Amino acid sequence: IIIGQGTLGLEIINQLEELSFVPDLILCCCGGGGLIAGISTAIKAKFPKTKIYSVEPEHFDDTKKSLEKNEIVSNLMNHNSICDALLAEKPGNITFDINKLNLTSGLAVSDYESLKAMNSAYKHFKIVLEPGGAVALAAALSGKVDIKNKNVLVIASGGNVDKNIFESCLRTETI
Repeated sequence: IIIGQGTLGLEIINQLEELSFVPDLILCCCGGGGLIAGISTAIKAKFPKTKIYSVEPEHFDDTKKSLEKNEIVSNLMNHNSICDALLAEKPGNITFDINKLNLTSGLAVSDYESLKAMNSAYKHFKIVLEPGGAVALAAALSGKVDIKNKNVLVIASGGNVDKNIFESCLRTETI
């Protein structure tokens, strides 16, 4: 999985080179950590100074907590989130070892922030995102990390969204 996801990192690098764009920071959704482990491995090889942040739903921010403690920390799994694709109990052993090396830090966003990001992606870019695929955009839009005057790459992934949740996102505010 990590190697496969690394190919996305290579595609990102190719597109960035075509645009002469060097990212200062990258925000990527994170569940078990495979996607961000693969992407970050490729990105760090080309852009070693780029800061890379995992983004998870509140109460399911096991990678964030694990990075802070430098050891795997499990979620209590007694909460709910609309970001169902990211509800991992804990980081994977292999992915966490990679992410400890490559990630700057982890961030967490609320379900409401994810809904606002979904709404913004749809209204401004005509992109339908699932809640978990919108968390990185939510982190950027809600100020979870300073993006002012920086080249920022947001990984927005997945469009598998429940009709009722998508309708709910359209009723939230947009940025």
